[in-house]
Amino acid sequence: MKHLARTGAVALAAVGIQALMVFAFTAPAAHSSPHKVPLALSAPAPQRAALEQRLNQAAPGAFAVREVADETAARAALTDRDAYGAIVVDAAGPHLLVASAAGPSVAAMLTEVGAHLAPTGSETAVTDVTDVVPASTNDPHGGAFTAMVLPVVMSSLIGGVLITLKLRRLRDRALGALLFAVGGGLALTLIAGHLLAFLPGSSLALTAAIGTSALAVAGFTTAAASLIGPRGFPLAGIVMMLLANPLSAAASAPELLPAPWGAIGQDLPAGAAATLIRSTAFFGGNGGTHAAVVLSLWIGAAAVMLTAAGRRARRVPATVTETVEVAREAEATAVSTAV
Repeated sequence: MKHLARTGAVALAAVGIQALMVFAFTAPAAHSSPHKVPLALSAPAPQRAALEQRLNQAAPGAFAVREVADETAARAALTDRDAYGAIVVDAAGPHLLVASAAGPSVAAMLTEVGAHLAPTGSETAVTDVTDVVPASTNDPHGGAFTAMVLPVVMSSLIGGVLITLKLRRLRDRALGALLFAVGGGLALTLIAGHLLAFLPGSSLALTAAIGTSALAVAGFTTAAASLIGPRGFPLAGIVMMLLANPLSAAASAPELLPAPWGAIGQDLPAGAAATLIRSTAFFGGNGGTHAAVVLSLWIGAAAVMLTAAGRRARRVPATVTETVEVAREAEATAVSTAV
């Protein structure tokens, strides 16, 4: 009976973990909807007011409209990652600008919204669409990019575990994590940028972006285990897999996740990694500053944790030595007293 109860408890725990993982990964997608998606708008005042009204009627609260002077400014807003799309009304008529590289699902949503702004076919209908920053021709729907994010995080987590288990000295662990990040950045850039060719851009910049992402995850994993022991591994797993990955918005955009989870996801390594790699590959680094800062902070936190673990390790031998010396002094005092 005792063995049966233990077996049931283990099975129940496994079911709980499975249910938690499924919920964590599916809940954001099941409740996704646009929320203040940045949208540029250039139009004469009367048409601008009509378009803004129709946008609010079609999708209340879905867009954060930013007025720009002309189409040049609208294009700049997209290439700088200040907006996902733009509606421009000029002498040629109304037309829509999108940047599918920033998120194919967002570009598709904007195209659909533009086509339905004027269901009656009035002059404010937006049916002419230009993709200013297109996705890779080898990955037009962003599937390969989305599929890359989870393996980057998972492999970096495993790398951190392996480094911790196989290297005893803290300085070796720190060096191992750094070498893993550099090697991983080079290898993944070769695969994604050249072999499969779905990530354009500078190879050096891509290597730096991917390597920084890997170092944030592997470094935190190693540092957590070095500081608090084996419990650091499940802690890193929970943070990186159950929290960061579902909130990364790699398949869509942070603005499509329920508030405030989209913003929180961008402050976690997976979301920051997706944003930094996307910005580096397609936008020349524009829009990647926050992500780079976030990843740097996670790396800095790992360095602080490793330093604390090193200081504690140095204190333990000193404490043992002091204890032995105190014991010897007490023994010597006892002998002297007895004599």
